[in-house]
Amino acid sequence: MHVKKPTNSEDPQRDDMKKKTSCFSNIKIFLVAECALMMAQGTVGAYLVSVLTTLERRFNLQSADVGVIASSFEIGNLAFILFVSYFGAKAHRPRLIGCGGIIMALGALLSALPEFLASQYKIIDSWSKDLGRDVCSNTSKVDELCGNRANTNMMYLLLIGAQVLLGIGATPVQPLGVSYIDDHVRKKDSSLYI
Repeated sequence: MHVKKPTNSEDPQRDDMKKKTSCFSNIKIFLVAECALMMAQGTVGAYLVSVLTTLERRFNLQSADVGVIASSFEIGNLAFILFVSYFGAKAHRPRLIGCGGIIMALGALLSALPEFLASQYKIIDSWSKDLGRDVCSNTSKVDELCGNRANTNMMYLLLIGAQVLLGIGATPVQPLGVSYIDDHVRKKDSSLYI
C-alpha cells in the first residue's frame, strides 16, 4: 500500500520548479549549443568563400553573380536583425536561437543541393579553344552546349535563397545568445562565458 505524503500548501512554487527542471535548463548546456551554432555558421561561411571560384566555373556565372551570392547572407541578416533584437528581448531567447539554428540548417542543405541537382562535369575540347569562356553568348554551337542555361539560372537563384536563409537563421545566434548568457551567469563569470 502506497501512502501519499501530504503536500505543503505554503510552497506550491517550489513544487512547480521541481517539475520544470530538466538537464537542458543549464547555462553550460546552452553555452555548448551556442558554440556549436556559431561554429556551424563560421564553417558554412568559410566553405562558401572557398568554393566561389568553383561555382563560377561550374555554373558559368559572372563575377558579379558570385558577389551577389556571397552578399546574400548579409542581406538576410540585415533584413531581420532589428526585429530579432527588439522582439527577442521579450520572447524566449533559447527557443528563438533554436529556430534560427533550424533555419540555418535548412539554408545549409539548400546550398549543398546544386551539387546534387546539377549534371556531372563534361570536358569538351572546343570549350577552351574555339568558343571562349562564355559559350552561351557565342552564336556557334549554342544548341549543343547551352541547353542547360535555365538550369544554371535555377541553381543561381537556389544559392541566393540558401544564403538568405543562412543569414536569417544566423541573426538570433549572436545578439540573443550573448544577452542570455549575460543575464544567467554571475557578473564575475560573464566575461569568461562570453
